[in-house]
Amino acid sequence: MKEVFPKYYESFSCIADACEDTCCAGWEIDIDDASYDAYMRVGGDLGARLRACIKTYGEMREDDEEYEEVYEQHGFVLTEDMRCPFLDEHNLCDLYKELGENALCEVCKNTPRNFLEYRLGDEGMVREISISASCPEAARLIYGSDEPMRFTEKETADDASFETDDLDDEEIEEEEELGFFLKNVRGEAIRLLQDRGKTLHQRIRLFLMHAEAVQEAINSWEAGEEDLPETVVFNESEFRDPQDDNDREVDLYRHFLIRMGTYSGLASIGSAWAERMELLAESFIGKSDGDESDDAENHVNSDYRSAYAKATENLNKYLTTNNRLYEYEHLLVYYAFLLLNRSIDDYDYLGKAKLVVLSYLMNRDMDAGVFLKKEIFEKTDREENARIYAREVEHAEENLADLFEEILFERAYDTDALIAIL
Repeated sequence: MKEVFPKYYESFSCIADACEDTCCAGWEIDIDDASYDAYMRVGGDLGARLRACIKTYGEMREDDEEYEEVYEQHGFVLTEDMRCPFLDEHNLCDLYKELGENALCEVCKNTPRNFLEYRLGDEGMVREISISASCPEAARLIYGSDEPMRFTEKETADDASFETDDLDDEEIEEEEELGFFLKNVRGEAIRLLQDRGKTLHQRIRLFLMHAEAVQEAINSWEAGEEDLPETVVFNESEFRDPQDDNDREVDLYRHFLIRMGTYSGLASIGSAWAERMELLAESFIGKSDGDESDDAENHVNSDYRSAYAKATENLNKYLTTNNRLYEYEHLLVYYAFLLLNRSIDDYDYLGKAKLVVLSYLMNRDMDAGVFLKKEIFEKTDREENARIYAREVEHAEENLADLFEEILFERAYDTDALIAIL
């Protein structure tokens, strides 16, 4: 098997109780079957405590209104403040202390790592690994250097962890063909985002135009009209110009309001996200009653529109002066690596490319809110906003599904509309 990961991944290790956050609070913790069986065999007081703190997920039909797909049959019963029952007051794990690292269930061993596995034909299996910016230590690594983000490929003796029995030969061949294509086009997409001879927004526009061409190739292949090429031939000189400057301020602000409607409607994971949404509402909309999802046309206020335009402009000047615009490049490349090849499952490459861009825009909005409040934007602010956003978006399937639905149906997220505001 071949493993692919950002170079900084090899420097990552959990800093445990020295961390200002914890992976063990704020969301459900599923227990894989092997770990569950092992926990049921633990004796003594710890075994009794384990059995008292494990729940079995209810069996429900998919047509049940309360149905929610679960990947495991068991999970830990969280405390009232949504912490793992084995997390002590120093944010250390009692199971780890008592039984060792091997006693951790799979989700605890892997977090904050993300994995994607797929086939590349003669090249064998590929496992892509990234570390989520929801982890403070990972965020420090992601944004720690101004050098372009690089990736490592290496062969490993590990076998693929997922089953193939449910795929026939034709489906396996299709996955291999699509996997090879996605690997090539994502490499080209990342090259576009890292072309520092162009402005950041020029690069993002090219990235979106490239994604459209990739999606067209996938659609033609899926329909049986064309074979997949090795990569997408793309003419970088074909820019689509944004709207005239006279129209940009109102347009940018309305798009901000639409983004707020989308993102404030997500299920909140922890208080930090709600606090950021409230800060943006108070700073640029003039209300904090949780009603940002109303029609954006009803909330256009010239004072707040000007405040938003000024804050984003001053933030850009501040980051440019301090040679920190590379942080947005890193953010875009981080999400491009994380998301684009996941279209191997649903063929929606363009939707994932748009989420890459929306992730940049929403992080920039959050940055502008913090900058307006503090009149400074430190590296720790970058890491914190990236962590808050990643925690909200990357770790909740419901939120991801809602975002992709909005991307599909909201006209403000059409490719041309996104290009127009960049």
